[in-house]
Amino acid sequence: MKTCPNCGAKMEPEVNFCTSCGTDIRNVPLDNIQNPSTESLNNSGVEEPSVSEIPPADRRAYRAAQSSEQQTGQTFEKISEAVKNFDKESLGKWFITSWKTPSAEQQGEKWYGIAVLLLEMILFAWSMSAGIKKIVYSSIPMNLPNFAQEKINSFIHSLGFDIFFLVLIMGAGVIAGSYIAHKFVYSESVDIFNYINKIVQLSNINVFVVAILAFLCFTSLKTATMPIVLLMILSSILYVIAAAFAIREDYAGNKDYFYGVILYLIIVAVSIAIAYMIFKGQLISQVQQAFNVDISKYFNFGVTNQQI
Repeated sequence: MKTCPNCGAKMEPEVNFCTSCGTDIRNVPLDNIQNPSTESLNNSGVEEPSVSEIPPADRRAYRAAQSSEQQTGQTFEKISEAVKNFDKESLGKWFITSWKTPSAEQQGEKWYGIAVLLLEMILFAWSMSAGIKKIVYSSIPMNLPNFAQEKINSFIHSLGFDIFFLVLIMGAGVIAGSYIAHKFVYSESVDIFNYINKIVQLSNINVFVVAILAFLCFTSLKTATMPIVLLMILSSILYVIAAAFAIREDYAGNKDYFYGVILYLIIVAVSIAIAYMIFKGQLISQVQQAFNVDISKYFNFGVTNQQI
């Protein structure tokens, strides 16, 4: 392997120019050049046999083992390189700047936005399922049989996953709506990861909102229902506004920004409807399986009975 002297990227020996920054690496020496007399020694200092010395029946297994070992070494090398290049100060600066000036232009790793969104969604779903579990066990007798407790725990555990996927679908709908609306207004495609970073940077105040929401769910969900509902609404509004604001650029587009926002809101409404229908079906099915109770009638908002 070659190491680019300009950016530190790893290149194959036959590469003449760095694929990351374009630096000429034709005269760069190879990494870890070993003495030919020691190349065939393994970690224990024992010389490895050549392929010709191995019986033909065992050569395929030998080559497969060598290939697997090489792939494992490359994987660990990539992981260690990523850990070595991780810049905590850059991530902290990105957070602080997003809190002080959410609309400021700043550079960050492409995974910042996705990682923050996933952590917020996981924390939200986990805390809500924990709060629901507390309400259930505080509302029923404590001397339940073991099989009943197992059913309740299994149902709440599944409900936590359903809540996560509900939030995930709606969040993805907001990002997709904003991205499509941006392309509609400016007739250009931007890097999706940088675009997600832009949305999350504008809505990074949600980190505190979700943290407070989780604290209330784990401690006093039953007595803090109204604050929890208000925080959920506030978090959703901040996220939707941030994604709408991300559509607008400093230059004029081919379409009016107003119509882009209308298109964005339509896509968000459709994603919410889809998420609700999926969550409704999952919830009805899980309650039916766990408790043999049909709750579908509680989701029928229209008049289904014409009896007087």
